[in-house]
Amino acid sequence: MNHQDDITTAVALLKQTLPEMNKRNIATTPENYAVWYEYVSNENKHLNDAIHDLDKKNAIYNDELLQSLYAEHIADAHESAVNQISASVREIIHEFLAKVNNEGAGLSEYAKALSEFATKMETVSSIDEIKLSLGHLLEETRKREDATQTMQTTLESMALEMKKLRAEVSKLNSEATTDTLTKVNNRRSFDIEVENFVAFSKSSSKPLCLLMIDIDHFKKFNDKFGTAIGDKVLRFVATLIKNNIKGGDSVSRFSGAQFAVLLPETSYEGALIVAENIRARLAKQTLSDSTEKIELGTVTASIGVSTCNKRDNAETLIRVSDKCMHDAKKTGRNKVLGDPSVKNETAGMTKTLI
Repeated sequence: MNHQDDITTAVALLKQTLPEMNKRNIATTPENYAVWYEYVSNENKHLNDAIHDLDKKNAIYNDELLQSLYAEHIADAHESAVNQISASVREIIHEFLAKVNNEGAGLSEYAKALSEFATKMETVSSIDEIKLSLGHLLEETRKREDATQTMQTTLESMALEMKKLRAEVSKLNSEATTDTLTKVNNRRSFDIEVENFVAFSKSSSKPLCLLMIDIDHFKKFNDKFGTAIGDKVLRFVATLIKNNIKGGDSVSRFSGAQFAVLLPETSYEGALIVAENIRARLAKQTLSDSTEKIELGTVTASIGVSTCNKRDNAETLIRVSDKCMHDAKKTGRNKVLGDPSVKNETAGMTKTLI
């Protein structure tokens, strides 16, 4: 199947996925979407059977039930794939060790043949004896050449298999830590990173800041234009954020229309500037949908900024930036608010920085 076929198939499944979720009143979260995309693809028999049974019972797809479907049929599938790769690696290593052991036995025999040849050369008394001994030695040498060639082939094959497995591991890791819609880090990845970043900041005494970014009135936008266009806007915002942070920074989809940006080794003043830059660049964009040929207008965001200190943990850092973001929304939206407990002369900035 070529790339265009992949795209066509994905679009076709997308068109089936959303109606299936809508008729069951299921929220379009990344986890729920993953479950129902898998369902309409009809490639996971256990998942499809489970949903068919639930439909027959007129089950209500509440958060608990949806989480269990995701955990059992999506997350566990990932774990199964990891286990399969692990088993493949062990099999390759065991096979190689067997080859090495065989080669070791063969080398011992060859060394014995060489030793015997050297001993015979000390007492040889005729050309015929020399020819006989040389013939035997040549035969042993040919055996070693054949064995060496086999070992070379084994090593090349092993390297190829390891390369394939490494690619598979990389793919699984990406799928496990990447938001399927926006292609930035997912919440699982963020939860791991924020703990690591906070620990490093406290141990190294280097600054760390967090931006919490929420798209203003996104529910109304979805209600007006539909979730398909809403998804395009989420991808656009994610890309804009990525383009306005530096290499060591990290952006994640925190939930729904909310993104989290970790800024390691960035001062509080610098974080406010990054946040304002993102807000201003987003606010000046007039969006339109080329497929539907409609004007979407301007999308804005409210941003909260927090900074890590020696007393903070990951939970505190998130809670402060989240409160600042909600305060920005309560006081008019389309603005950046920082932690009021941090004195900073740039905290009240309103000008656009580009």
